Amino acid sequence: MKLLRQLSFRPVLLSLLQVYGLVLAIFLLLPMLASAQSQTPDQSTANQWAGNWLVVGQGDEQLVWQLKADGTGFAHGFRADGQLTHGFAISWRIEGDTVRIRTGGTLHCNSGMVYAQFTGWSPVTLDFNVIDGRHWRQHNGGILAFQRRLPDWQTPNHGAECPNLYDGESKETQQTASAGN
Repeated sequence: MKLLRQLSFRPVLLSLLQVYGLVLAIFLLLPMLASAQSQTPDQSTANQWAGNWLVVGQGDEQLVWQLKADGTGFAHGFRADGQLTHGFAISWRIEGDTVRIRTGGTLHCNSGMVYAQFTGWSPVTLDFNVIDGRHWRQHNGGILAFQRRLPDWQTPNHGAECPNLYDGESKETQQTASAGN
């Protein structure tokens, strides 16, 4: 009897609870770690492309693309003299070496003022293959060349004055020239 009183199930029970807790933690954390690893390459690629870009399309069309890492953004088109002609909202995501873009909303200049309207997302998805760190090829053959980043670019708001792509550059050039004198 004395031997039975000394035997306790407490250490055995604590060991079983610890093992159960460890197994439960592994089964809960493992899927989260696996999903985080599968998303990481595309997310890091998206972060690489995020920002404001001067983009030149085929036919020397000048564009400013604003790509945000969360998959939203804007695209703006300009005439040769730098005047904004049109724009639209974009939703984009990277799947391997393919960038899928949907457009929605429109923006245009009329009498020197910006007019924006959102009527929903386009049912058409534009697919681009990433060629290298500066070029995307649309599936119909057109190439976009990402020329340089535009750190000071601001999205034009509805009712604002139509921006000129070269206004900020000419001011910087004038300031640099006057500082050198």
